[in-house]
Amino acid sequence: MAKKKKNTAPKYDPRPDANALPRLSTRAQDILALLALTIGLLILFKPMAIDHLTPQGVDVLGSIGTNHQVKLWQEKSGEKALWNPYVFAGMPRYQRIPPVTPSFDTLLNLLGRLFNNIFIYTLFAAYGFYFMLRYMRFSPLIGFAGAAMFVLMPHYKSLFLEGHNAKYRALMLLPWVIWMFRVFLDKRTLWAAALFGLAFGVQIRTQHYQIIFYTALLIFSIGIGPVIKEALNKRYAAFGRAALLIVAAVTLGIMTAAQPLFLAGEYIPWSKRGKTTIHLNQPQNVQQAGSGTGVSMEYATQWSTAPDELFTWIAPRAFGGMSGETYTGDAVPQLRGRTIPGYWGEMPFTQSYEYMGILTLLLALIGIFMNRRHPLVIALTVFAVFLTLLSFGRHFEAFYRLFFDYVPYFNKFRAPMMSVTVTFFIMALLAAFGLKSVLQPQAREKETARKLLTISGVFVGVGLLFWLVGQGFSFTKSGEQYDPQVMHMIIAIRKEMFNSDMLRFIGFALAVVVALGAYLKNKLNAAAFGLFLVLLTLIDMTAIRERVTKEFVNLKRLEQRYFRATDSDRFILKDTSLFRVMPVGRSFRDNRYSYFHQNVGGYTPIKMYSMEEIVENNLANGNRVNPAVLRMLNVKYVVSGRTLPDNDFTAVHRDAAAKLTTYRLKNALPRAWFVPAYKLIPDEYERVAYLNNPAFKPDSVALLESDPGWQPQEADSQSVRVTGFSPKELKLQVYTSTEGLLVISENYYPPGWKHYLDDAPVEKVWRADHTLQAMRIPAGRHTVRLVFEPDSYARNVRMAAISVTLLVLAALSGLAPWLKNRKSGGAPQPE
Repeated sequence: MAKKKKNTAPKYDPRPDANALPRLSTRAQDILALLALTIGLLILFKPMAIDHLTPQGVDVLGSIGTNHQVKLWQEKSGEKALWNPYVFAGMPRYQRIPPVTPSFDTLLNLLGRLFNNIFIYTLFAAYGFYFMLRYMRFSPLIGFAGAAMFVLMPHYKSLFLEGHNAKYRALMLLPWVIWMFRVFLDKRTLWAAALFGLAFGVQIRTQHYQIIFYTALLIFSIGIGPVIKEALNKRYAAFGRAALLIVAAVTLGIMTAAQPLFLAGEYIPWSKRGKTTIHLNQPQNVQQAGSGTGVSMEYATQWSTAPDELFTWIAPRAFGGMSGETYTGDAVPQLRGRTIPGYWGEMPFTQSYEYMGILTLLLALIGIFMNRRHPLVIALTVFAVFLTLLSFGRHFEAFYRLFFDYVPYFNKFRAPMMSVTVTFFIMALLAAFGLKSVLQPQAREKETARKLLTISGVFVGVGLLFWLVGQGFSFTKSGEQYDPQVMHMIIAIRKEMFNSDMLRFIGFALAVVVALGAYLKNKLNAAAFGLFLVLLTLIDMTAIRERVTKEFVNLKRLEQRYFRATDSDRFILKDTSLFRVMPVGRSFRDNRYSYFHQNVGGYTPIKMYSMEEIVENNLANGNRVNPAVLRMLNVKYVVSGRTLPDNDFTAVHRDAAAKLTTYRLKNALPRAWFVPAYKLIPDEYERVAYLNNPAFKPDSVALLESDPGWQPQEADSQSVRVTGFSPKELKLQVYTSTEGLLVISENYYPPGWKHYLDDAPVEKVWRADHTLQAMRIPAGRHTVRLVFEPDSYARNVRMAAISVTLLVLAALSGLAPWLKNRKSGGAPQPE
């Protein structure tokens, strides 16, 4: 008979432990802790969870503007819009559609509709962190403290206030992914691997791939040691089984997110994230732009953490805090209550605090030192250091460039400081180890007590040293230009905020040290000291978290107010033909125009690279009106606050309230037209430059990147008429007396567009005018259809459904032995 494998996994222990609250069973403490987390988060999230309000973030408004028209079409047609014609002259959206295959996040999203999506994910994260720590044999008190430290990180609040919801959800799922991975490492069973695969898959489905990438590295750092240990100990069967299960779990987990993950992979090469874009004013970068497969190093590392700014982990306004700080001090009374330019660090600007919490950081340092031989602590510490170095970005370019140049897909990411968001999770977990070390009976032993006091003393000492050194800081930001008197006031305010937060640090740190001393001398018992630390942590984290404020509004009312049609909108909407509009100036990047019209402007960080290059080089980010480029983009109306030249534009409407004039572009082109000739320009730099050439006439010549091998013929008669349009399809009735070249003003995207000539598929379509499409049309009258229908969408939906089904069945397989044992009188954990 085979020897039964000993189960070394941590078990649920109902007995009170040394760190538990007196006179309460462990189960009662669990219930109390979960209730406290629920009630506490309900209070903090009351505007969202109870009042059903939404923070007025820029990204929230942008998303509404971008998607309004396609949502109306979806409601009317009952179909999903895979293409969005209303922003940047049209772009794919199929890669951003939330997963349609049900999984555990489907339940979270349903609950989010009843309460609030952000609140539900936060509560889910708190529960996940708590259960993870309880599984790892931490007491309920420590479980509560760790969960609170994690979800109360001030940076996380800034994420959902600014509308970075995908990133926030990905981070809130971290505890569940790591917990399930720990379960797998302990159990090495099929059902445990399946649970991990499901958890990781749910995180991937959030579509924030930079956080997912960091999570994958964290999983690797935690798992590599135990798995390699099997091989080193020559337990090859165990090693092979574990490796096979984890590969299967990760593969199926990834496959549960095939839609949208693989669709995003399909789109990336066509987006600005997948290519170093052309800048005509930087000819030295022509070679890089032509061969680049991601964003430029300079662009990717703008938001890099300067090493000295790590002190914001203990003093949130050590470098001024956020770029827009509400002043509440006394140094400059006349500015009290006003928003001042706080941040003076080396990033362009910041909307968040990178504060980690005084007790969180101190306890994490204690956890690292006192548990320095613990495999998990070693892995977490090494990875936290790695993430911190990575966050330095351009300030440690040699290190960052190793990953930027050689790690697949890494050059698609930006903002190196984003890695710190995962560091926060790690430090909260290490802080739990530290709190456990402090509350253990051995902590009062002389040698251990000396170590604890030494760590605390060094921590306070480093803070004091930084405070002293900081008195010599300039408190000015590079490039700032203020009147000398105003600059003097700003410096005074920044110095005041620096001193205030450093004094706050000293106060909290000394309170902890004094309480620690009393505890180590038996003047406080473990429960009282633990409760004191937890209470102090809650006060510390909540106070800084509440500095980050935003107006909460009713989303429907906000939409009605912000997207109220102006006189300009109403005038343009009277024209029922098919055309695009272009707002000039700052409004170019405002998605409110996309709410009503097909727009060549707007905002999205992942627009198609061809449109990015035209916007940057030919439209100067909406500040230049290039009539030829506007004509090729089917622009008919231009809305501007400044006067436009009358040789190309006719003023047709004046919006007195908004101080805007609507101009009609003379000789505007329709959505498609025939050209008598083409000009072959394979080089993309030359092609983009030629679009600015006065000789470029889009109705006379098409700029092609590849040779079609034939020449269009002079035609006596040609016509194009739009007979149907939707986000899914463009239908044209065309006539040409001779074979002709038809230019279609829709962005070139071969993975999605299907072309039909009289219902017969058209195989060859050329890129025209850098971003448009061109078709060969034989003589005669024909029906031309463009249908946006990527084959990859349906294929990946099927793959996701199969993967979720397999993982759920594998996870349920663990219930069989559990039910069998339960019938026989026992109730062990599933094996």
